[in-house]
Amino acid sequence: MVITIAIFVLTCLSALWIGTVVAAILRTKLGKTARGRDIGRALAFIIALPIIAVMYAIIGGGLLEALMNPETSELVRSILDFLPCSWGAKIFVDFASHPSNIGAVWFETLIRFGGLTTFFIAVLWLGARVANRAYSLEAVTFVAARAKQDGLFYKAVKYLGGGGSFGILLMSLFKDYGRRLENLSKIFYMIGLLAILNIFLIEPSDFEGALVMTAFVLPLLSAFVIGEVTLRGKECLFIYKKAPAGLEKLIKARLLKGWLIMVPISIIVTTVTMLLNPQTTLTFLLVITGVVVLMVAATVVFILGLFLVNPAFSDKSSNYVVNIMITVQALPIGTFLIPLIVFKRVFDLGLYETLFYVTVPLTWLLGITLLYLGKRKLSRIE
Repeated sequence: MVITIAIFVLTCLSALWIGTVVAAILRTKLGKTARGRDIGRALAFIIALPIIAVMYAIIGGGLLEALMNPETSELVRSILDFLPCSWGAKIFVDFASHPSNIGAVWFETLIRFGGLTTFFIAVLWLGARVANRAYSLEAVTFVAARAKQDGLFYKAVKYLGGGGSFGILLMSLFKDYGRRLENLSKIFYMIGLLAILNIFLIEPSDFEGALVMTAFVLPLLSAFVIGEVTLRGKECLFIYKKAPAGLEKLIKARLLKGWLIMVPISIIVTTVTMLLNPQTTLTFLLVITGVVVLMVAATVVFILGLFLVNPAFSDKSSNYVVNIMITVQALPIGTFLIPLIVFKRVFDLGLYETLFYVTVPLTWLLGITLLYLGKRKLSRIE
């Protein structure tokens, strides 16, 4: 029992120390420049994807069963055996195989427990040396940023906006959004999360399960894309208010930007998900993709109106958290799950009929209402 408790303590302390040192070094290195800080915020999202993938692989992907299978690749077993946490795990297995008889496995226990202890002492010493060299009191140098000429993508965005002042505004919003890696990492994170859920939890033949998963994940991605409309603070809004029809152009540009980002993503995600099943027909694919596009477009309108009605001037404010919760939970439950249950019992509507006849019109109605109320509130804000 003493050895078992010591193994848990040494493993947890080793992981905590390694994580602390790595985080401190990254924070020091990336915090020297604004670009580095942006990279750090982007890594906070991306680095979680492998952990989530392993978790869902254990829950629904049969990872544990595969590892317990003797036919599992020896390469995987060799890699896992190399990890210090596996040394402690093998001691547990030996204890369970020889209850109350530590003498039968004393040599293996001594070698593995000694190795784990040595590893802990080594990472303490090495981490202290690395951290001591990483921290520096040198003055931070500032590098002037130089803007490049507009590429084909930004020229196309400007053309979609009409090419005049509104086109320039739309292009500027895209530039401001794309320059921050944190925004791009959120898109990559949500698409990766949706892919992980479909791979490990949804069967390829389960069209309805994949559609339900998409209906719950895409609103959160839309909230990340649209929710920054007021995150720049009131001062930024006042600049637009001083311009002729500035608020109207801002809302219109934000709405068009959301559609230009979310509609292509929804088309790609739906198409790939449906094509995983060889039984998918072209007609069925076009109909489902069209319904999802209408639903996502309405969701963008709803979220934009919501963030204007309940403006959040910081991503750490309570208003931002409330808006995200409404988008992730209240919107899909109120416009999708509840109508699906009610109309299934009353009118015997299926999943696809409920989406087309109830969810899409209801989301558009709520979105247009919130957008009108949000525009009025934004014009009166002081």
